[in-house]
Amino acid sequence: MTRGPSRARVTARRRAVEIARAGLGVWHLARATRSDDPHVVLDRVLGVRQLAQAALVLRAGSAEAHTLSAVVDAAHGATMVPLALDPARRRFAVGQAWIALVLTVAEVWAVGRGRRA
Repeated sequence: MTRGPSRARVTARRRAVEIARAGLGVWHLARATRSDDPHVVLDRVLGVRQLAQAALVLRAGSAEAHTLSAVVDAAHGATMVPLALDPARRRFAVGQAWIALVLTVAEVWAVGRGRRA
């Protein structure tokens, strides 16, 4: 029987995903300060959400928290589909859908198969 990754490795993967998420939140907030950002409000909301989500998931540290985080990311990606129908918002929406997909996959990767080490 093959063993999965060690507990320390799983913890490191989970932490890496949330650190990346926090970086994305900072990026959104920085982008919202630019004078040419057409989506200032969306960037601010997404920045705060990403930072809060990263902090809450890191604090909880459980596989369930990462699974719930993946569900939030998948829901966010799904809400971008109708927004992509608007030509003025298409680029932003498609970019957000890709980010949501990457974060969903990263959260699932962080959890692994759910078996205990």
